[in-house]
Amino acid sequence: MKRKLLRQTLNEWRANVWLIVEMIIVSAIVWYINDYLYVHVATRLEPTGFDTSHTYMAEFRYLPEGSRRYTDYGEATTERNRADLLSIIEAIRQRPDVEEVSLSANAEPYFQNFYGMGLNVADDTTEISIYYRQISPEHLRTVGYQPAEGFTIGQLEEALRQGKPLMTEFDKSSPHVSGHLSSTDLLNRRVKNPRDTSMTITIGGLLKPVKRTNIESEYFISYFEPIDMDQLEPRPNYKINIRVKPEADSRFPDSFNADRERLYRRGNTYISDIKPYSQIRDTADSDNLVTIRKYVAVMVFMLVSVFLGLLGTFWFRTQQRTPEIAIRKVNGATDRSVFGRLISEGLLMLAVATIPALLIDWQLCHYELNTVYGAQGYFSPGRFALTAGATAALMALMVAGGIWFPAYKAMRIEPARALADE
Repeated sequence: MKRKLLRQTLNEWRANVWLIVEMIIVSAIVWYINDYLYVHVATRLEPTGFDTSHTYMAEFRYLPEGSRRYTDYGEATTERNRADLLSIIEAIRQRPDVEEVSLSANAEPYFQNFYGMGLNVADDTTEISIYYRQISPEHLRTVGYQPAEGFTIGQLEEALRQGKPLMTEFDKSSPHVSGHLSSTDLLNRRVKNPRDTSMTITIGGLLKPVKRTNIESEYFISYFEPIDMDQLEPRPNYKINIRVKPEADSRFPDSFNADRERLYRRGNTYISDIKPYSQIRDTADSDNLVTIRKYVAVMVFMLVSVFLGLLGTFWFRTQQRTPEIAIRKVNGATDRSVFGRLISEGLLMLAVATIPALLIDWQLCHYELNTVYGAQGYFSPGRFALTAGATAALMALMVAGGIWFPAYKAMRIEPARALADE
């Protein structure tokens, strides 16, 4: 049976070759899309390293000099603005519906800005590419950062109060590490201050990896420098982060805005806006979701094209082979065997097409033309096997779907009538 099927398929190679070429092209495209979707789904399933439920971000601004309410503090402007901002933060902290308040710069979840620096170990040649962030100690609890194994949030907060920076965990094999040290090797070792390499400082503790957004891998290495409140120069890139009590979340925005002008204005400093992090997350995700929908639409179009191509091809073949099918049935072939014969023919062509398609997929990985996934880069055996398997399964479903109706029609052929017509 198998030998006859192979011989018949080879005999019809002129009709089959273009269908196989179409399968190769579509299979490579579907694999590329599957790989893209795999990376984004796997990235989204990774832990973010933070928890922004019931959390808000408030922005502050300063009155312009031309405003009638503006007060000129002269040389004391920086000190007065600092005192006013800290007073506003403390006033927010005193609200009965607030659990915690923090100040941060470049450390707000779902913001895709990148402030990269190089971190050098004082007595070693290791250099680490870091994502530089500034936070107050309260920020750990406000946005729900997770301590690395062996640490507690209390210990990490105390390290920040002592002026020691924190880092996220990383392995020495990380692409952002040039050297032989991992994050645990840096504990209690001196590193050069990334903003002033003439100074050295001790790493105070480790956090679990922190992603910038849901749609970005966690392989970036974050460096959290404590904000020196006594030397703070308030700028609009600093953000106020507020965690509220769960039972007060639904009414917090309206309640806060009602009090904003009366309670949270000091001198020239005022709260200009407040947003829930859920809204910021949705905005950050929106562009990525649009791209995913486009990829899915292209994949569906390609699969439908295979379906229609197979449907038309095998419909025509069934019509051409009606006498042959009738003779087979006269000689004892069952409906099931006729159906299996046609389905097997399509799957055989798919198997032939899959081999060159896999070679194309491999080349896309080799030349880094597919989607990068964190520290794994462009290829890992498990990822390739999973996406190739998913592609083969989808293609097989489309092949079976495209052949099913012509095969069903073939099963319904009445041998006597077909032979009489012939």
